[in-house]
Amino acid sequence: MPTFDACCYLGRHMLMQEGQPETADGLLAEMDHYGLTEALVLDPLATEANPMAGNERIVQRTAAHPRLHPAWTALMPHSREMPSPIDFVAQMREQGVGAVFLFYRQFAINLADWGIDPLLEVLAAHKVPVFLCPLTARDRWPADQTDWDKVVSLCRRFPALPVVVTEGRIYGGQRHLFAALAAAPNLIVDASALWLHRCIEFICAEFGPHRLVWGSHLPKRNPGGGRMQLDYAGISAAAWRQISHGTMRRLLSWNERIQFVDPAALVFPAPVDAYHAAVRERRPLDGEPFHDCHGHLGDGSPNHVVHGSPEDLVAEMDRFHVERCCVFSLEGIFSDEMYGNDRVAAAVRRHPRRFTGFTLVNPHRGERLMLAELERGRQLGMRGVKLIAHYQAYPAEGRMIDVACRFADQHGLFILNHDWGSQVQLRRLCTAYPRACFITGHTTLAYAQLAKEVDNLYICTCPCIDWGYPEKLVEAYGADRILFGSDLTDLPIGWGVGQILYSRLSAADKRLIMGANLQRLLERYAPAQA
Repeated sequence: MPTFDACCYLGRHMLMQEGQPETADGLLAEMDHYGLTEALVLDPLATEANPMAGNERIVQRTAAHPRLHPAWTALMPHSREMPSPIDFVAQMREQGVGAVFLFYRQFAINLADWGIDPLLEVLAAHKVPVFLCPLTARDRWPADQTDWDKVVSLCRRFPALPVVVTEGRIYGGQRHLFAALAAAPNLIVDASALWLHRCIEFICAEFGPHRLVWGSHLPKRNPGGGRMQLDYAGISAAAWRQISHGTMRRLLSWNERIQFVDPAALVFPAPVDAYHAAVRERRPLDGEPFHDCHGHLGDGSPNHVVHGSPEDLVAEMDRFHVERCCVFSLEGIFSDEMYGNDRVAAAVRRHPRRFTGFTLVNPHRGERLMLAELERGRQLGMRGVKLIAHYQAYPAEGRMIDVACRFADQHGLFILNHDWGSQVQLRRLCTAYPRACFITGHTTLAYAQLAKEVDNLYICTCPCIDWGYPEKLVEAYGADRILFGSDLTDLPIGWGVGQILYSRLSAADKRLIMGANLQRLLERYAPAQA
């Protein structure tokens, strides 16, 4: 099952930490672990500081490794730092280079016609794929950095030029992305930026699978999430083949010197456990079911599009072996929490074995209305409280946070907050309200010491995007204090599952994180509402 990675890095990057692979052999070992057969590879020296030196070095570093295909970084031609566009493409052809990347924010490249067209004219004439990346060396996966106006304009000026957008995350720009794909038939997007519920499926249905490639961004990222999101997407086998390797091979075929490897000749090392074996081979998951502590129900928000009913979501959970999910409102984050809580309660009534409802509250309402909504939610069968004051422009350590925590303590409920604030604040809350079960909305290493002092604090896994992060979480907290959280339908279920199942944690630790811990807690907290 060949998988052609659209973007890897070979060498030291600015934010690299000890343990990340920086040699060709180290990168190939990681590719083996994730079942990646070939990769388009950049030298971070070229993407961060010196394109000329990095371009030369990536050819040298990949020469003995046929699975690694070099890519070059380019600049605006007017500064005369690089060869003329004609010579640049000739050298690419001669040295087996497959694609050009423009890191246009890192190197202040103007994508307007007067800035970059002299280069693009030559690239378009040879159909050299151009990857447009707005990330800088300092960035840790920011969202929505793409300049869609300039991208679409560029695509329209050069309709024969294959253009690939790759960035940290496309989130608030999701609607812009769909409009751009409709406006520019030569535009392709790197699916690793689409941490969005069923977004791959939507693009395949609306625009075709040929509009997607997939890059791991090793070793900067944990590729397991993106890999599993694609491998278990609800698309046809033909669509999967196109995204996983077909389009990349087609894009690089402009250069006849590029030779692709035969995936049948590759033998990957043995998987680390049965979970790893199943996901690397795209097999159905079985064994003990998973339990998810973090999910949203609803149809949309200011920056996100959701397609599907609660029944559709149940089918999605089945595909990823998730038996139960703790859910709260999506619309209630920014708008009417009562409307959102009613919808969550209705979904719980329809699927009581699949959803556990949490009441979402807005601290701006004040104590009386907050308590009224919390009690109403409890009467509707909710077993927890959801806070997201960070999004609602309310202070993380404001007085109303205690109101919700006190209610959870009085009734023995779960309480999950997007951001609990400082360790001092959370220590006070966990100590003052010992009958409540505190859950962080998102993964963090900030409370490692606190978790040793209290027994009612648990850490959600969403997201473990950085390389080696699941292992760091377990080292900091122990596997028994970590709960799997997908953040559906904001994020894809498989994206969260893959980050854990591809990790090098023990199978026993994975079992605790993926379900056993939450299953134990569900038996303890608010059992009368079960």
